[in-house]
Amino acid sequence: MSVSEQIEPVTLQDMKASIGSILLLWSSVERELTQRIEALSDGQVKNGAHTISQKISRWKDLQAIACAERPEHKTLLTNVHERLTQALDIRNRIAHGLIGIAVDPFGHRGDAGLETEMNGEKRILRYGELEHLMRVLSHLKWAIVSLSDAAIQKDPRKAENAYAGMRLNHLP
Repeated sequence: MSVSEQIEPVTLQDMKASIGSILLLWSSVERELTQRIEALSDGQVKNGAHTISQKISRWKDLQAIACAERPEHKTLLTNVHERLTQALDIRNRIAHGLIGIAVDPFGHRGDAGLETEMNGEKRILRYGELEHLMRVLSHLKWAIVSLSDAAIQKDPRKAENAYAGMRLNHLP
């Protein structure tokens, strides 16, 4: 194995740090969703959206007018919604279905990850997948902000600027 192909060691500390980082980043995404739902609904928060899945759906539904008026808004909203639901699945597996942790302290195997089981389905979340999720979550919060702001933007040019910023900065 060449130096460029060498697998990096992953310790128990690395795995615990990934779990904590994902939960912390998810918390910021969830708080932002709640704030943006309130802003998009003119401060009138419906009591019905209690679960995070419901909040994600509510946030998406509140942007129907922008989607109808601006096709790019709908495209970006679909992209962000897909990322949110994928991230939620992994977050739920970590928070509610974690059954094991595998480490690779010497970097020989490349199989460090989390073993999860949800609804009878087992899945291994590899360390690289966890690192990718952290990058996605760090961008999702700002994508939610930008898209929500664009949804209430009356000036189409300002909305287009928000979309360009999202494509460049928040949708890696």
